[in-house]
Amino acid sequence: MKMVAQRTGLSPHAIRVWEKRYGAVSPERTATNRRLYSGDDIERLANLHRATQQGHSIGSIAHLSDTDLRELLSERPLATPMQEQSPDQPPLPEGQPHDFVQRCLRAVSDMNGHELTRELMAAEVAMGRNRLLVDVIDPLMRAVGDRWSDGTLRVADEHLATSIVRTFLGTLHSTNRPPANAPLLISTTPAGQWHEVGALLASLTAQSAGWNTLYLGPNLPAEEIAAAALTHSAKAVALSIIYLEDDTLLRGELTKLRQALPDTPLLIGGRMAPHFQAVIDEIDALRIDNLALLAQLLQKIATL
Repeated sequence: MKMVAQRTGLSPHAIRVWEKRYGAVSPERTATNRRLYSGDDIERLANLHRATQQGHSIGSIAHLSDTDLRELLSERPLATPMQEQSPDQPPLPEGQPHDFVQRCLRAVSDMNGHELTRELMAAEVAMGRNRLLVDVIDPLMRAVGDRWSDGTLRVADEHLATSIVRTFLGTLHSTNRPPANAPLLISTTPAGQWHEVGALLASLTAQSAGWNTLYLGPNLPAEEIAAAALTHSAKAVALSIIYLEDDTLLRGELTKLRQALPDTPLLIGGRMAPHFQAVIDEIDALRIDNLALLAQLLQKIATL
């Protein structure tokens, strides 16, 4: 494993994750169950690593044949805001969102919570709350999720980032007070979904758009979400979906929520929302891929 890591540029942790979660390679095993990587395995891992550095997610390329992978590498790299800056590019301005995101990611990789908090505070001062949410925190957490998923960040790194960002967003949430007569958004995560940063971001985005919000925390059953929405005459409900722990449970929860709230707009976002596109369509909900789209939709809903 140590030799393979040296030759591919991947960490042993990333190699194990890519093998187990994505089936990137299938090494032979010794009688004592130790991995034996062939030359072809090493070349494939190295090529997959190069492709992820060009902007492709491991989940989208792990299934490619070796020939298709080499062809992909010969194409022009993707233009992605998460790409590392090459040495020959001019330095990014201090106040640019990409620059803040990259520094935040370095703080996460270094497990430096103090530095991560400092960068988030500096970004808010430099660009204001709206751009902080849309251009820094949203792409930052997507990048953290992608890197955790492909094994380049450990679970502890992801937990640190989530904890720091959750605390920071909670502070912003407590200081925002839209007008009392503004429309109300309920924001939460469905039963089984414990990751609440996306729901907090949705709530803060709504506040910035002039809405009142009721943030209910994570892991809430459909009947409780519906009861809160009906009791407080919510104009819309926003849900964040991050995990695929039990998609049967989640599909059932979304269906129950629509049955309880037949006329209330349901806005569903998060990393795993695309996986549930079929049920989102069935219940006539709207999938939200980014905070800018959420703000636009809230403006339209407010006029209904």
